Amino acid sequence: MKPSKTTILYTLYITGITLFFLWYLFPSDTLKGYLAYRLSQSRPDVTVTIDRLSPVLPPGIKLHEVDITHRNAVVLEVKSLKVVPGLASLIHGPTTLSFKGDIYEGTLSGRAEIGDPKEGGLKVDGNIAGVQVQQIPVLQQLSVHEIAGGLGGEFVYTAGETTPKLTGKLRLSACRLELANAIFNQDTFEFKNVDADLVLQKQNLVINGFSATGNQVDLKMAGRITINNGDSAKSGLNLTGTVTPHHVFLAKIEKDIPLNLLRNKKSGQTAIKFRINGTLEDPGFSLN
Repeated sequence: MKPSKTTILYTLYITGITLFFLWYLFPSDTLKGYLAYRLSQSRPDVTVTIDRLSPVLPPGIKLHEVDITHRNAVVLEVKSLKVVPGLASLIHGPTTLSFKGDIYEGTLSGRAEIGDPKEGGLKVDGNIAGVQVQQIPVLQQLSVHEIAGGLGGEFVYTAGETTPKLTGKLRLSACRLELANAIFNQDTFEFKNVDADLVLQKQNLVINGFSATGNQVDLKMAGRITINNGDSAKSGLNLTGTVTPHHVFLAKIEKDIPLNLLRNKKSGQTAIKFRINGTLEDPGFSLN
């Protein structure tokens, strides 16, 4: 038996009215406060603010102008973020969410699991693409040097009763680095690609691997940066690595490099070892 036109029209009418009132009566303020509370629950020193919410299809919500601050310092600003809950998590925990949004002219996407802090708290598996690092306030606050480029890669953030931990494997493309203090009379370096394997826990940023292919030099580096929350410019450096100057750049700086380092070294064949210590504000640079 086929439904009559009248039945179809009534069905469409009832569905439309239901969707209209769900949209009109959407509890934006209540849900906004609850979501901000849950996101901040595992980290009392982290505050999440949301300008407004709106419902979207498939069933979910869209967050507009999301700001994440740590001890009153802006860490992240998300222009918009679409969040869709896992259907199974609506029945029993932990709460799972998939998300996708716009951030610093790039995209942010991934999956989050929100549970009891005693049982793991918050876990986020995410991906970023095309993010313009020169627009990220926390990076500009951490360093006195200016850096620009497009950032992509993947990251994992976990937080609960244990110390929060952030790991990431990232790639920065078309990178431009402007130093506050010149090295070998060179204050600007450009790199085609920069790859990094990073771990951030407590106040320590551990660089497990770092490689950069540049126009002037190629770099490889590893070590640790101890972050000073009171004054990021005073964050401590303990880094070692190698630098391979390109031919033109080597010719430019050869007068500033000790002769024993240049002896039998040819651009592209032999790397020069270096060490960086001191602070971001006043780094010490030495060649081995």
